[in-house]
Amino acid sequence: MFPSQIRPLLPYAIVVFLGYVGFSLPLPVLPEIFLDAQRSILPPSMSIQLKTILLGIVLAAYPSGQLLGSPLLGVFSDKWGRKRVIMYSLASTALGYAITALAMSAHSVAGIFGGLFLCGFSEGNVTIAQAVIGDIAGKDEKVAHFGWINFFACTAFIVGPLLGGWLADPANNKLFTFATPFWLGALMSLAAIVIIWKFSKETKKHPHHGKSFLHGMKTTLENPSLKKFYIAIFFLYFGLYAFWNCIGIYLQRGFGFSTTSIAYVMAYDAFFFAIGLLFLVQRLAKKMQPFTTTGWAAFGLALMLFILVIPASPWALVTTIPPIGILISILMTNAAVMVSDAADDKSQGQALGTMQSIQVLAGMFVGVIGGFLAALKSGLPLIAGAVMSAICGYLLVRRKKNV
Repeated sequence: MFPSQIRPLLPYAIVVFLGYVGFSLPLPVLPEIFLDAQRSILPPSMSIQLKTILLGIVLAAYPSGQLLGSPLLGVFSDKWGRKRVIMYSLASTALGYAITALAMSAHSVAGIFGGLFLCGFSEGNVTIAQAVIGDIAGKDEKVAHFGWINFFACTAFIVGPLLGGWLADPANNKLFTFATPFWLGALMSLAAIVIIWKFSKETKKHPHHGKSFLHGMKTTLENPSLKKFYIAIFFLYFGLYAFWNCIGIYLQRGFGFSTTSIAYVMAYDAFFFAIGLLFLVQRLAKKMQPFTTTGWAAFGLALMLFILVIPASPWALVTTIPPIGILISILMTNAAVMVSDAADDKSQGQALGTMQSIQVLAGMFVGVIGGFLAALKSGLPLIAGAVMSAICGYLLVRRKKNV
């Protein structure tokens, strides 16, 4: 079923799947937790504007943790090996989900923020899986390998939101609460530890002990190509996180979507993400450089995010969501490939971990700024994401002209 050359990647890809299921479980749930008039954990007397701002801050918790944790886990995996580091990170992720579940039951916003922050800090599985690709793949094979990782991630984005919306709805089972999806996230993290322990092989053949974390980070950021790519990636992921984090707010406030309805929209988007990975990404890789493909796809995403907020009927999502899913598959794969290509073999974990931090820095900004913008008008975060995506496209397309 899978090409033989990617089989060493499969245990890590399965962990990415489980990790993204755990991450996406609460995405359709959080808007209802904070904004729903009947089920919100916040006091009824609190204004909808303040509730929206608090939601934005909580949405920033996970990427804030990733901002600090991703480069550390990346460089630790360069030093000590991929397998060892990912097992420790998964144990910490399970603890973070357990804390979040307990905080949900206690209606503690601070506890929810702390638990999600720990989950984000510990969530190094994507960075480490990408570093495994740097270990085992030749330059011409990277698009296919990154495509497989993203395929597992997008499949998780179909399963996770649907499962999370179902598990958080007491109408499906009287035992289900807002905490239930997070308990499942903890169990999935523990299952991922077993998979890595029993089925993965260490792919970092020569661990690199020569650089401290700060020295390695300095060296990475002094690479001219990487520096330019990181700047473009910040703007790109501002646009992507604006969609991922704020589409639920837009649908809940603009059209009164329930948790389950939001989950269906996210799964619909992820389905077309998979279509893009299976039928388009590798074909584009044969015709254009990764940074060129990323630049033009970023322009496409900017256009679609503008179009997304224009229709007054939610039925327009049937036609506006599919292009966004396809564009995201192109963007995520090619952005990772262009960074991996620009980094040397000894610093794949460092370079990709830094990229992950840049991505989540953008997500943190979206969480805070998006909450304030959504308090003014629910579609404003998506418009801001469109502007940022267009800036990414300009930076990368301009770079091609200067090459």
